[in-house]
Amino acid sequence: MPDPTLSDELREQVAAAIGAIRREIRWKPGKDAEHLQTRKRYGHLRPDATFTEYQAIISTILHAESAELYIFTWQDDIYPTVVAAYEGTIWLVMFNLSGVLETAFPPTDAKNYLADERFRYLGSVKEFLA
Repeated sequence: MPDPTLSDELREQVAAAIGAIRREIRWKPGKDAEHLQTRKRYGHLRPDATFTEYQAIISTILHAESAELYIFTWQDDIYPTVVAAYEGTIWLVMFNLSGVLETAFPPTDAKNYLADERFRYLGSVKEFLA
């Protein structure tokens, strides 16, 4: 069920951003390699994981039937965030309203992480896009 407090304009922007990132995972210039190394350093990915493998995880999360949708607000910026399990671990994929990836990782404690007041739960991605 749509969130009645979300403006039509923001709803359209979030839906468009989801569509864009599902079609093509785009990173800010230079951030792709940096994020891959960070995920390896934190043990989120195997030390020998490739960028292609990381992108595949991100794509799996973005297209998961069970994916949930949040928006994260930081100052005046809004970041749609798709959350789903990958191989038994909850991952989140955060991107801007232009559909450019900000980050993708498995929080240590997803429930507490998403309980932050800056996150607003919008429901399942499937319902949101219906």
